[in-house]
Amino acid sequence: MDYLQYVDGNTFLHRLDPRTKFFFLVAMSLLTSVIKSAVALLFLLVFFLILWSTCGIMSEMVQLLKKLKVLLLFIFLLWLIMGIFEEPPVELLAPFFKGQVGPVVICFDWYDFYKGFVYALRIYLMIASFYTVLITTNFSEIILGLCKWHIPYSIAFAVGLVFQIIPIVIGELNAIMEAQSSRGLEIEQCNWATKVKNYIIFSFPLFFRVIGKAQAISLAMYYYKLDFSRKRSSYKTIKASKRDLVFTLLTFAVIACTIVLRIYFYVPV
Repeated sequence: MDYLQYVDGNTFLHRLDPRTKFFFLVAMSLLTSVIKSAVALLFLLVFFLILWSTCGIMSEMVQLLKKLKVLLLFIFLLWLIMGIFEEPPVELLAPFFKGQVGPVVICFDWYDFYKGFVYALRIYLMIASFYTVLITTNFSEIILGLCKWHIPYSIAFAVGLVFQIIPIVIGELNAIMEAQSSRGLEIEQCNWATKVKNYIIFSFPLFFRVIGKAQAISLAMYYYKLDFSRKRSSYKTIKASKRDLVFTLLTFAVIACTIVLRIYFYVPV
């Protein structure tokens, strides 16, 4: 299976109304962007693990984690280093080291690890919620669902196109990485600093290839005379069912539990 690509299936998530999944994506994105409690985020992670395991997409999510490990490690180390130059707002544990180097106060403690873990987990859950919808929802279903909400076709098409373009971009990145690996540039068997540097090197050719893909899509839309003002019909119809109601109620319950855990187990970061 190609990385970050829709896979046709008959799982619980595949059978949901695309509007239900789009609401789930928005709700989880907003939730993970404001929740900064490790306990609440771990509860959210457990919910996602149960959802992925039940719907048979656990292997894809593990693959996502492997692809994101360099980014997550970079985020963790970044907040860890930044925390060394700040004193924790709460006394969690006695610091490992606390001293002063010139005018700079250095404080290294468990709080620095906590903050790095929280931010890395938030980023992963945010990306994973998007990926969960992406691999279980067809490009055309997203557009059709948004149109059912009476969203203008031009906006619905733009949102759906994002879901279509991201797999293309990731595919281009993989092609660049394989090409560089064949030329002797090591990617996996190296330390994290070298990996970050190599990914920065990959970003330049990726940028130009993405620009080329965008131009090709624009030309295709022009040649086929895409007119957003025309009224469109669809061969496939979508309709919410009981499973959509159950999943929506479950989403609200998870959001409520996450907020409660955040209130009772909040540590400022």
